[in-house]
Amino acid sequence: GYGKDKRQPAYSRAVSALFQGRKMMMSRTVKGYLFSILSAVVFGSLPAIAKLIYAEGLNPLSLVFFRNALAVPVLFGILRWKKISLRLTRRQAVQLCPIGLLCGLITPGLLFLSYVYISSGMATTIHFSYPVFVLLGCALFFRDRITPVRALCVLFCTAGILLFYTPGESANLFGMAIAFISGITYAAYIIALYRSCLREISPFLFSFYMCLESAVLLLAGLLLAGQFTLPETALGWFATLGLAVAASIVGVVLFQIGVSLIGPQNASILSTFEPITSITLGVLIYREPFGLKTALGAGLILLAVTLLSLAEKRKGSPVAES
Repeated sequence: GYGKDKRQPAYSRAVSALFQGRKMMMSRTVKGYLFSILSAVVFGSLPAIAKLIYAEGLNPLSLVFFRNALAVPVLFGILRWKKISLRLTRRQAVQLCPIGLLCGLITPGLLFLSYVYISSGMATTIHFSYPVFVLLGCALFFRDRITPVRALCVLFCTAGILLFYTPGESANLFGMAIAFISGITYAAYIIALYRSCLREISPFLFSFYMCLESAVLLLAGLLLAGQFTLPETALGWFATLGLAVAASIVGVVLFQIGVSLIGPQNASILSTFEPITSITLGVLIYREPFGLKTALGAGLILLAVTLLSLAEKRKGSPVAES
């Protein structure tokens, strides 16, 4: 079937175009999965890095300050490079203040503090139940319907958290409570952001002002309380800089790319690699205990989050977008 000019016939060109299109789609999907998993691994590595930094002289709130402060100049450079204006409307500025504090100061402050009292894997897994808190918050404040699948996810998540508790260990209970509250505050941030006008601005611009606001307030508070500390070694400074860039820029950007390629639901499901990474590194590096009871608790929470992500088919759901 070739003509005199030896060119490829029309049906053959159509078949080639079809396969090329499928190849491009497969490549896009694979990249989306890869970026989403890498984002989860980055975030899951933060607890192990945080514990290293604590050993080098930094306390949890000072670490949150450096996480925000060191990211500010990098984010500013990105904004200048992308030619994004720093201007905010009055409404955006008013809404950014409390929402930025929830994400940049309150949530990481609670989560980083929980690493002092319980294993990093346990803390991350308890915090990672935040999609369930998003669900409950939407049902409580916005009358969102709780389906049987959603109710089952709440049950699984609650049972998983209870399995982490060891009677008689006050530090265990206190650390769990802090990690639990960090999940609630992060859920509050997601719901507030979803309902605000800040969804209209660049995520880099939001992160810039969030980090700037949190860094200024934290520095003032730590200096007044006499609790501001600095890394005591070069390793401590290097790890602090690495955590700041990883937490505020690398992980966020990778997740955003993953969402754009495979959608928020698939990206959210793949985020379960975050607590898995945290648990694995905690066991390998710090020899953190991980018995059958803990494994069952973690498994129930991850199952709840995965089922909830799969069930959120409604476009625009804050659970799906988280």
